[in-house]
Amino acid sequence: MRALAVLLALALAGCQSAPQNGPQSAIPNEVGIGTRSTFAIATPAGLVGLDAAGKIIGRIATLPKGAVPSAPVLHPSGRIFFALSQTLEGLGFGSDIYSVNVDGTDLRAVITREGPDVFYASPSFEASGNVMYVHRRAAKQEANNPGVYLETEDRIERLDLRTGERQKVLSDGAEPAVLPDGKTLVYVRIDRGQQAGLYTIGTDGSKPQPLLKTGDRFWWLQAPRVSPDGRELTWSSAGRTSAVPVGPPVAGGNGGRLAHLDIPSELYVAPLDGTSLRSITTTMDDVTPAWSPDSTRIAFIAMGTFFVVSVQDAAVVVKAQTAGFNYGDPIFLH
Repeated sequence: MRALAVLLALALAGCQSAPQNGPQSAIPNEVGIGTRSTFAIATPAGLVGLDAAGKIIGRIATLPKGAVPSAPVLHPSGRIFFALSQTLEGLGFGSDIYSVNVDGTDLRAVITREGPDVFYASPSFEASGNVMYVHRRAAKQEANNPGVYLETEDRIERLDLRTGERQKVLSDGAEPAVLPDGKTLVYVRIDRGQQAGLYTIGTDGSKPQPLLKTGDRFWWLQAPRVSPDGRELTWSSAGRTSAVPVGPPVAGGNGGRLAHLDIPSELYVAPLDGTSLRSITTTMDDVTPAWSPDSTRIAFIAMGTFFVVSVQDAAVVVKAQTAGFNYGDPIFLH
């Protein structure tokens, strides 16, 4: 799991500083790379474009020095929105929400943090693109021991991109994903600083309830993503316990399935009514999944390898090395 996420006990994918060298310096940076890319991935090396075979084409945008992107999402207008973690003068380390054209032009801040140790992450949009939901985390460090956090506040906020109006939807929630009806969110519920499962809630903050009706629980889960056709949800989880048997162990035991703190990690898919779920692949690490536009494939990066797998039978469609970075958050551009 991400270093800062472990430190704060919640996944804010990619929210840690990284030097702009190594894989970053070896990747081309040209205007228009995004228009030639099938995928974009947010990595410590920047916002990177890949072709259909998973080969790196180059960096899509020039980001501020030392900044690390995460959780990209493609806006209906074609712009890429993402979280950007960086150290700012007077504010220290945290993360903001940015957007950029696919061709790499017009990089701009959409939400700028208002104080130190504030992290914005996980943008998600209604189908119209007019309203964005984000996870906001505010952390309080111990005065005499920087890096040790005494407490955190998690909440989900709503931003009207037309008017700039912002409001809190709920407290104790993270990683929102908007359902196709535009009236419901799926999110990770937080209870006294700890994860408490996948929940749904009205966008007006009403009727929170558990998503899964199967009796399954997870020690760790992250990155819920709703399929474009509105039928299913995928997410990455470790430490599943179930009211019913979940099948025989993988051949060779858990040696090939270790992820979050050496707990088996898998990629799950469930219908939005939460009446069932299935594991479609083991990932060797916690991952951030991304749906294809036709909802038939899921992309993710695990242990330095970019994968695209079939939702139906978990067949590997694309497998490619990622040139030196071990993790990243992908999206399909088309």
